[in-house]
Amino acid sequence: MIPALKEGNARAKIRTGGVTADAIPSVEQVAEFLVACAEARVPFKATAGLHHPLRSVQQLTYEPGSASALMNGFVNVFVAAIIAYYGATEEKVLAVLNEHDPTAFRWSRHALAWRDQELSAEQIREARENVAIGFGSCSFTEPIADLLDLGWLS
Repeated sequence: MIPALKEGNARAKIRTGGVTADAIPSVEQVAEFLVACAEARVPFKATAGLHHPLRSVQQLTYEPGSASALMNGFVNVFVAAIIAYYGATEEKVLAVLNEHDPTAFRWSRHALAWRDQELSAEQIREARENVAIGFGSCSFTEPIADLLDLGWLS
């Protein structure tokens, strides 16, 4: 379907979560989507479930006693999309999507690094303008609070 979107100059969307565990796509499905969009240069938006920066077990709703599940992280998704844009293998994209360790990511004013992969601010800007264009979250406060807790936002 991604090549057809490219041909029609359209954008793609991926739902990365939901209110039940079965609504969360596997990292393999997300990786396949990211690599396909990167290779075809089809811009995408990610929606649903990206409330937290890193892949982690979280409650699925705000209801007391809500079920929990392993959810995708928005930093994982966007770093994986950016390295896919620059030709990373699906194996490496999967590794980024599966990353739980915040110390695996390093941030500076001019670059970000995940383990041995460094991306300049210019590379990030280019990939964000051309492929990984945005994400939607039902929450504004959770992403901000988590970024503050990690020390990635001051």
